[in-house]
Amino acid sequence: MESLKFNSLPELFFATCNRDDFGGWYQRRNRAWTHFSKEALSRDTQAIALGFHAHGVQEGESIGIIAGSSPYWIMADIATQVNHARVVPLFPNISSENFNFQCDDSIVRIMIVNNMADLDTPLRDSLSRFATIICIDSASPLPDNGIYWDDLLTEGYALLQKEENLNWLQEQIKSINPDDLFSIIYTSGSTGRPKGAELSHRNMLSQIQSLLELYTIDPEKDTCLTILPVAHVFERMAVYFYTLCGITIYFADSPKNVAQIMTEIKPSVMVVVPRILERLYESMTAAADKARGPKRLVIKNAIKLAKLNDPTKKRNHAMFFFDKLVYSKMRNAIGGNFRLIVSGSSALNKSILRFLLNIGLPVHEGYGLTECSPVVSANCDHAVSLGSVGKPLRHLQVKIGENNEVLVKGDSVFRGYHNMPELSSEIWTADGFFRTGDQGYIDENGFLFLTGRIKELLKTSTGKYVSPIPIELEISRHPLVEQALVIANNRKFASALIWLNPEGARRLLRISKEDFRMDLALQSLRVRESILRHISRINRKLSHWEKICRWALIGDELSIESGLLTPTLKIRRKVAEERYADKIEGMYEIPNIATK
Repeated sequence: MESLKFNSLPELFFATCNRDDFGGWYQRRNRAWTHFSKEALSRDTQAIALGFHAHGVQEGESIGIIAGSSPYWIMADIATQVNHARVVPLFPNISSENFNFQCDDSIVRIMIVNNMADLDTPLRDSLSRFATIICIDSASPLPDNGIYWDDLLTEGYALLQKEENLNWLQEQIKSINPDDLFSIIYTSGSTGRPKGAELSHRNMLSQIQSLLELYTIDPEKDTCLTILPVAHVFERMAVYFYTLCGITIYFADSPKNVAQIMTEIKPSVMVVVPRILERLYESMTAAADKARGPKRLVIKNAIKLAKLNDPTKKRNHAMFFFDKLVYSKMRNAIGGNFRLIVSGSSALNKSILRFLLNIGLPVHEGYGLTECSPVVSANCDHAVSLGSVGKPLRHLQVKIGENNEVLVKGDSVFRGYHNMPELSSEIWTADGFFRTGDQGYIDENGFLFLTGRIKELLKTSTGKYVSPIPIELEISRHPLVEQALVIANNRKFASALIWLNPEGARRLLRISKEDFRMDLALQSLRVRESILRHISRINRKLSHWEKICRWALIGDELSIESGLLTPTLKIRRKVAEERYADKIEGMYEIPNIATK
């Protein structure tokens, strides 16, 4: 078992607040940045911890947080841990059924929200069940069982004046065991019942220590941008990694403002999901549409070269030429200061990855799961292999088991699912490795490559298996495709739902943003023929039972709010299949017609 620098996340947090080189955190609100000094972070977190204690938080209970990313979220997280309780991250678009199950299962008595108005009516109606509702936003309506964050802070500061309470805080932090739980994070279950992954302080601390060997962060030179929800373990881990490094963190208000925010603060470090990088790629390549004459030709050639060149090889003269005229301007448009961008959650389009690397953005892909806190492997400057998800972290053992399943063992792997002893006993091999459910292989240089997911294998009515993820990724490589979802389970052939990318369609049809209409784009013969050619090229590489024989084009927006995307911007298969059931059935009412 690896030696830890700190025994708990609160110990790490308060130690960082005492560092001379720590510049505190910032939060973007109303287009302005609010600074949280290291002194304020430390004292406010202690006060909130005492406030929780005064409101009856008990060891072994949980506090729920259903709010956007902010310093308040992390302060509440640490304050909960000081009370030897656990945080249960929740999302605004969660169903009321799952919301109530998770709160009952983890014993949530106190719920923290940003503003009551942000919640759907069913969730607001559920809040009367809790002993206390804490509203971070002082402009929020206050329920009968509610208290504002600032008022709780005032209570806590009054308690801080008493020496016995200071002693209590110190003893609480000192008595946290590394193997104590700090959070229960619920993930989707195959039966529909959410699974609560139990994560300990050791799980998180061992992981962020290992990441120090991959990525060098300088608190005096680097700043990082947080744009993903910290309710998801990927961004939450990143925040604690940044905290270990003592780096200044900027909490964005919305991923939609990411391009503007980058020019404001010029960050050097960021973790993302592929969808964010795809949006950046689209905005960068859109410059060619606005240019005219020779300038347009130069930009188009620069984009084409960046998409095709091998970024691992030495740059040629053309690349240096385009860097001066085009690529440097693209980098400057997003701050021009990036040293490290880590992409996770799902695979990034290969041509987009090549493009980003060739224009000088240091993008590294990694792989992880909630159950592994979450990182299993990652590429870095001194160990990179394009197409892989990197080498496993040093403290982990990773091997390939039956059916090419990726198996993981080590200090950052969780202990099991909350209140699910039978399921928890099934997820381990006889020699103690966690069954990830992902398929892959490890090459001769130790890099991990993913090839599919066992649980998402689709079985056709003819008994053949289709692995949808690689096919969906290939379909999504086309600039006209936003997302794709392969349908094959219990069907006689494979088909696909394809979401049209409005920016790609607009550019193909050479229509201005003002004149673009999605309904006309969906009917466009040019759009459909372009996608058909793309599907046909993909089909030539597939076995006959994997070929996409029919597809339906969809113009609806993909968003978290619509329920179609997870918080890490991956498509929800079950929700999409239910919502577009008529379109799916329509593809199978017509006899099997193979594409060209």
